[in-house]
Amino acid sequence: MSITYITSHSPCPRLQELPTVTATQLKQSTADVLDQVSAGNPVAITRHDKARAVLLSVEQYNDLIAGESSLLAELKTEYRTMLDEMQSPEQKEAAIRAFNATSEELGAAAVKGAQQHDAQMP
Repeated sequence: MSITYITSHSPCPRLQELPTVTATQLKQSTADVLDQVSAGNPVAITRHDKARAVLLSVEQYNDLIAGESSLLAELKTEYRTMLDEMQSPEQKEAAIRAFNATSEELGAAAVKGAQQHDAQMP
């Protein structure tokens, strides 16, 4: 099962792709930096040439939080479903059979699994 999780409505640039402003520049031009951030352009704030913080617009922050919480909810649901499936009587019986299998049975199962995998490859 392959699931794609969508974490944001718009792509979020990586830290190294963000424009930077030094802490000193931020102190001296706070209004200009806030205008840039409010326009949807996050800024990395540096101190001694190292990024220390990222300044986001309120909209970007809310999108980030909403995306994170919905992603976590989806992951929890998927995890719970998988855990419930693993706890089924059939799965428990299969685990017992696997633990009690002989080396010959395990080898045959491995070969069969590899053949099935090869058959599914394009």
